[in-house]
Amino acid sequence: MIEKREQGAKKKNRFGFFIGFFLALIAVISLGLFWLDRQTLDQQLLSSFDGLIEDLNGYVLLEFFQYSLETSVPILFLGMLLAYLLIRILALIWRSPRIIREMLANRSAKRTQRLFNDSLIFLSKGDARRAKKKLKSASSTNHPILQSFLINIEMSIDSGDIAESHNWVEKASSKLPEVKDYIYIFASKLLIDAGCFIDARSYVDELIESNPKNPAANQLLFKILNDTRDYDLILRKIFEFSDYINDDELAQTIHGLVKNAIANQQPTKTIFERIPRSIDAHPMIVTSKIEAWISNKEYLKAETELRKQIPNNWNKELILLYAELGDDKVNELSERTDKWLEERPKDANLWLVASRLAQKDGLWSKAQQCIERSIEIRPTSQTYTELALILSELGEKQQASEALKLARQTSG
Repeated sequence: MIEKREQGAKKKNRFGFFIGFFLALIAVISLGLFWLDRQTLDQQLLSSFDGLIEDLNGYVLLEFFQYSLETSVPILFLGMLLAYLLIRILALIWRSPRIIREMLANRSAKRTQRLFNDSLIFLSKGDARRAKKKLKSASSTNHPILQSFLINIEMSIDSGDIAESHNWVEKASSKLPEVKDYIYIFASKLLIDAGCFIDARSYVDELIESNPKNPAANQLLFKILNDTRDYDLILRKIFEFSDYINDDELAQTIHGLVKNAIANQQPTKTIFERIPRSIDAHPMIVTSKIEAWISNKEYLKAETELRKQIPNNWNKELILLYAELGDDKVNELSERTDKWLEERPKDANLWLVASRLAQKDGLWSKAQQCIERSIEIRPTSQTYTELALILSELGEKQQASEALKLARQTSG
């Protein structure tokens, strides 16, 4: 299909050249006759050619001002053909340097592609050493392929030679400056996956410096800060990140900030003041606020919010928080949980909460029944472990041991 299009385009170019040639020929003849009109030539000199074509039929007479040129049709067409060939030869000579350059470029491109294909073959066979040689040769041609540089970068990072990967990034950027940003992003992702956050950060910072609104660069920076637990910088740039990070990921990160602050007994007020409005009602943000209230022993505020939120979405995190409210209202909390269970008897999370509330109240037999019901619906390593603890409290050592085995099997 592509070849047919190219052939059609060539035919159109030839036809256009042919039309252009005749237009140019007419212009040349007109200019020539105009030039003759300005010369002081004897009319007899122009008519001296009459004897040469006297015996030929089919005359063509060209007149311009007081000059005239008479010839036969065959000779006229022969002259036009010779003129056409002469123009084509001159055009070919004129274009020959460009044609030679194109031929050399095509040859270099084919060689590069062949070297790159050979490297892929060696890689498929597990021969990394020979593949590297082919890739190095493919990258050194006058018409390199981007993929050859990318594979070199990836192989260097995989082998742990980060310095070599930087060299390949620099070579790729100098050879193909138009895709420099893509090369930096590609290398940054690989470095982040390899845990080389400082090296990745250097590329990301350069990308943001050249274009502060680069979405990919900002997303990579967010990931680096998350993985390195640089929560202070995340919090300072949270409004900037909100333009590039999806709500779920942003809310999950803020939840991590809150949990980290609670674990280190740090205030959470600053975190909640920096939450973008777009995610203020997100379930993870609501969960974070409730966890902070529970941590500060603001149980009434936490219970009020939980009783409003749980029936709306039956979110697992919110349901499990209900068991962490104060011990002074265990009976009331248990009654509310029982009502929810009447509405949702197959909710494993509600049964787990009912078991934990029963444990707080010292009702170990009820706790066992509730946790076993939760396991019937959805067995997990966590619920089996809690069952083992309950059985230990009831003095069922053998059954507790079996529950721990099931916990290990489930986690495996």
